[in-house]
Amino acid sequence: VNEPVLEGGYKDDEPAIVMIPGSGDGGMVQGKFPAYTVQTGDEFRALIGCMDASKNCNAMVQLNYSADGGAVQNLGTWTQTSDGNFDRINISLASLVGKKVQFYLVVYNNGNSSDDRIFWLMPHVYNPTK
Repeated sequence: VNEPVLEGGYKDDEPAIVMIPGSGDGGMVQGKFPAYTVQTGDEFRALIGCMDASKNCNAMVQLNYSADGGAVQNLGTWTQTSDGNFDRINISLASLVGKKVQFYLVVYNNGNSSDDRIFWLMPHVYNPTK
């Protein structure tokens, strides 16, 4: 979404990925990205939360990764509800420097996917030294 309307009605001018998990017990959706070689100083950054007009939003959001083709591991987990709050993700990737990493953006419903519309605003790898 190019101009997402976030919780509370705020319209942002930066792009966002909107994810809606499947319905039913354990419903989820996942986005897997191409491998990237982590550099010294890299951080993963994003803002996450529920989209506006999703008053029953209640979902679990995860940032996972696979390094050098290995098992999928978790970098962080957040619960998102329609409470007017966002979570700012800023995770150092120092432990992954030199590894070829694939990131997975994952959203699970918490028992019911009604209104579970989760945004990832500008998910990206940031390097303050570059």
